[in-house]
Amino acid sequence: MSGENAQPLEALMRTAGRSAASATLDRTPTHQAFVVLCGPGNNGGDGLVLAREVAMRRLGAEVKVWYPKGPGSSELYAKLVAECEATPNVEFVDEAFVLRAMRERIEGESRAAMCFVDALFGFSFKGAVREPFIDVMKSLTALTNDVCATRDETELFTVSLDIPSGWNVDGAVAVDDDRVFMPNLMISLTAPKRCCATFDDPNLGERHERMKRMATTHVVAGAFLTEKLCDKYDVHAIPLRRDDSKVEYAPLELTRK
Repeated sequence: MSGENAQPLEALMRTAGRSAASATLDRTPTHQAFVVLCGPGNNGGDGLVLAREVAMRRLGAEVKVWYPKGPGSSELYAKLVAECEATPNVEFVDEAFVLRAMRERIEGESRAAMCFVDALFGFSFKGAVREPFIDVMKSLTALTNDVCATRDETELFTVSLDIPSGWNVDGAVAVDDDRVFMPNLMISLTAPKRCCATFDDPNLGERHERMKRMATTHVVAGAFLTEKLCDKYDVHAIPLRRDDSKVEYAPLELTRK
């Protein structure tokens, strides 16, 4: 499919990051504090683009970026890091900052509004979460469970890019004590992945209210598929980006009737 709809990786990443930033900002109209968690692959690159976009487009926003693996040998990731470093109100932070910010909200020590953006692992994730992501992933999961599960969205908001980290492409995977990370907003990039069908699947037993809500708040963003490709691969359920459309993302109603 990529050969027929090919775009350079950088262009795809910038489109995905900008579109995801639009969806995030629309759902967090009053938030000023954002923590963007970036993993080592393309999902992390999307997160870097999103971080810079949020800082440039939300007046007064303070954006913290956790990028523990760094750009490595990638010229593209190094370029995105440099752009973030040159952007006012974007700051790279360490794990201690992230865990402290999460703990304060898990334990109720802070009610200051904050949005956590999960750009850690994409749809190719398999197996167990490994260092240096284990503690952050456990805390991120805790932010959507127990007492935090019903926290007001104007106070605590979580976003995932492409699929929720800790999941595999086929469905949710428990991270800690059988708990699963369930973000307030999931932004699929280009097309929904197979795990989206599990949000409210009755065959999987009674689903958590947050999981069922994900089916109604999920959006698709990024470089949408063309009419030609949708015809060829029979994927008409996916929202299409049309040449005259300025919409950067589209809601996708997944809940079962």
